[in-house]
Amino acid sequence: MEPGRNPVGYRIMEPAARILLGLVFLLYGFDKIFDPGDFARAISNYKILPEAFVNLVAVVLPWIEIACGLLLLSGQWVRSAALVSAFLLVVFVVAVSVALVRGLDIHCGCFHTDAGRKIGLRLLGEDLLLLLLSAVLILKARDRVGWRALLGIEKGKK
Repeated sequence: MEPGRNPVGYRIMEPAARILLGLVFLLYGFDKIFDPGDFARAISNYKILPEAFVNLVAVVLPWIEIACGLLLLSGQWVRSAALVSAFLLVVFVVAVSVALVRGLDIHCGCFHTDAGRKIGLRLLGEDLLLLLLSAVLILKARDRVGWRALLGIEKGKK
């Protein structure tokens, strides 16, 4: 294999990761926007945030998720969007882990916040898989536009 060339698997993996992660964040974000009250209750059930911040997070977080989803799907600022999505996924993994350790029997608040699914090891595994996809994009994505392009940093040059 010639230096600098990606095998076919990598060329397929990047757009597949972008599309999957983008759709997840876009769909989950839109679902939360339409019922911020239920989403605020789901956040509050984790008993991690002070109540003063719950409504703010319930209103702002879905818009961040939608922005990440749109950027990932469009191929713009992919690494930056993947970095933000990775941060959010780490927060989700920690929140679910803490809730599981505490023995809380709550809904995750991820999708259909009014009738969402319960937290558990499967949810934790799914979030970790999405985190892995984010990591792949952070390391391998080719942004059409992004912070690396703005700074004049091309892949392979320093």
